[in-house]
Amino acid sequence: MERLKAQANQVWQLLTSAQTYGTYRNAITITWNLLREAGILLGLCFFLFVVVFNWYYTTATPAGRNFRVWFDNLGSGDQVANEASKALLAAGKTSLDYTLTTAKTQLGLPVEKTK
Repeated sequence: MERLKAQANQVWQLLTSAQTYGTYRNAITITWNLLREAGILLGLCFFLFVVVFNWYYTTATPAGRNFRVWFDNLGSGDQVANEASKALLAAGKTSLDYTLTTAKTQLGLPVEKTK
C-alpha cells in the first residue's frame, strides 16, 4: 500500500508542478497557432480555387470557343496541314542556316553571306 501511495504522490507532484503547467500551456498555445494557420491556409486555397474557376469560366472557355470557331473557318484539314508543314519547313531551314553560320563562325571558317 505504501508503494501505491508513493506512486500516486509522485504522479500528483508531476501534474501540479510549474514545469508541467508551462509545458502543457506551451503545447496548447502551439497547437492553437497551428490550427489557426492551417485554417488560414485552407481559406486561401479555397479563394485560389474560386479565382482559378472564375478565370477558367471568363477567359479559358471563351478562348477555347473562339479557337474552335477560327479553326472551323480555316477550311479543310488538308489545307491546314499543308500550311502548317510549310511553316515548319521554313522554320527548320532558318534554324539550320543559323546553326551552321554560328558553327562556322565559332570554328573560324568563312561564312557565306546570304541575301
